[in-house]
Amino acid sequence: MSYVILNGMYKDDSFIPEVNQIVSEEFQQMNYKGATLILHDKEIKPCLGCFKCWVQTPGICIIDDYGREVAKKMIQSDILVYLTPITYGGYSAELKKAVDRSLGLISPFFRVYENEIHHEMRYDKYPHLVVIGTLDEPNTEQEEIFETLVKRNVLNLFCEKYSTLVIYRGDDEDAIKMKIKSGLAEIGVKR
Repeated sequence: MSYVILNGMYKDDSFIPEVNQIVSEEFQQMNYKGATLILHDKEIKPCLGCFKCWVQTPGICIIDDYGREVAKKMIQSDILVYLTPITYGGYSAELKKAVDRSLGLISPFFRVYENEIHHEMRYDKYPHLVVIGTLDEPNTEQEEIFETLVKRNVLNLFCEKYSTLVIYRGDDEDAIKMKIKSGLAEIGVKR
């Protein structure tokens, strides 16, 4: 099994690297192969919204930067992890750029799913998704927005299984490990 962690931390964040290390160790203890992509270290330009990844170069963004590699690693993984500070209930700007640039992973064609219009699959297999958000302290409103965002994104990412976790800066290492193990168990990953 393979994993990729899209780490959307900001450059001065001291907490997310700790969470990233714990997630990575969990995967390594299960002999999963994978990597962490520190997104702020890479050149990833914003999506142009041109939809050429749908019609001109199917599945591949026309912008030739690291965003292409991110999308490739996303679709090739068995488990995809988004790791981000929760920003007004959403993803960090770094993670949002990478997610937007993965638009080519879905088809431009539509289907009706649960009485809504959604895209069709471009590929036969999509990864399970674990989304980990961090907050300084509990914030019900931001957490509800975050969970709704993840749920809506999952509809177009065709994730058979997913989990959403919120980790607080005040959580000790044992609490963080418990939350991560619980989130991984939700998608069927257990030691």
